[in-house]
Amino acid sequence: MISPKPAANATGRWPDATFPLLAFLPLPKKRIRKYAGPVLAIALFALAVRLLIREAHQITWDEFVRGLTGVPASQIVIAAFLIALNYGLLIAYDILALRYVARSLPLRRIALVSIAGFSLGNNLGTLLAAAPIRFRFYSQWGLPPGQIVALISVVGLTFWSGWWFLGGMVLIWVPIQLPPDVTLPFATQTLGVVLISLAILYSLVCFLWRKPWPIGELHLRPPRPGLMFVQASVAAVDLLISATALYLVLPGDSVVPFAQVLAAYLVAIGVAMMTQVPGGLGVLEVILLTLLKGTVGDTVLASVLIFRVLYYWLPLLAGMIALVGYEIFSGAVAAREATGIVIDPQRAADPAAMVGSAHSVDSGHGADSGGSGDQEILLPEFQDDNRPTGS
Repeated sequence: MISPKPAANATGRWPDATFPLLAFLPLPKKRIRKYAGPVLAIALFALAVRLLIREAHQITWDEFVRGLTGVPASQIVIAAFLIALNYGLLIAYDILALRYVARSLPLRRIALVSIAGFSLGNNLGTLLAAAPIRFRFYSQWGLPPGQIVALISVVGLTFWSGWWFLGGMVLIWVPIQLPPDVTLPFATQTLGVVLISLAILYSLVCFLWRKPWPIGELHLRPPRPGLMFVQASVAAVDLLISATALYLVLPGDSVVPFAQVLAAYLVAIGVAMMTQVPGGLGVLEVILLTLLKGTVGDTVLASVLIFRVLYYWLPLLAGMIALVGYEIFSGAVAAREATGIVIDPQRAADPAAMVGSAHSVDSGHGADSGGSGDQEILLPEFQDDNRPTGS
């Protein structure tokens, strides 16, 4: 039985007793847990950069230039289109998470927070960018902290569920041939068996387990089977599209099966996500270079660089522009509200519409947010102990 948790203090931060396991840890252990993740990420990043530099020294400048110029422009354009389509699909991650917590928001708001969260999070990391962006916008639009935590958890679970299913199937049927100088304690086919086992276990939990799990202030249930299936499908399609974009930016004269590129990409993106190195910088490159240079050749480093520009850096620029544009627009709306200027010129001649518009401007509540009725209904998967059980 879990004792009641204290409420947040005036600063908005939860006291240590909110997390029962941490309450019994001595202070030094808490500090170790706090700094262990960033220190490990920095160490892995340094190791990846060192390995990447060592591999790059084996590539001549002519080979690198040939890799950059050997990709047809038409394939780069198609790859860029697929990546744009892929970022549009990423909006479904937040839609599914909002479905889990039974909240309703306009699509334009979901698109803003999703694209900004993924474009900045893919480059700067989940903890530094994606999570703070979602906390800021969703709290501004009326979601309580407990629901935002659950939403972020479901977004992450959506990716991992798709990676387990797709990665397991691909690595079982298309095991990667490792270079002679790379030795692992188990074959990549064994890794595929592990991943598909995790996928099956997750499915069984969603089908059979309905008892809520206490996590801090929340009692969370596994997603229902229908939501779980959509989660895995969306993430699998996301990974397939991004792997296709990588395949398209390989040199035109390279002869390599798509299945092998897909398997290498799934391994690389999974390891990059687990290391928590921002953007998988260095980790993604060194793994793809190691796994593909035997078939593609040393020009694969140039292809990976093109992929990073298309999939990471250009969306980062677009995400920053979207955030700045939203801040400017929100500031203009607030200034016009303060001065009593009507936003919609068509309503200027109607005093009643002017009064109504003051109550319907982007406040995060009311009809523009999907209606208070939609926002107050909780699905069986989610239960926030701070809310009345009958809401």
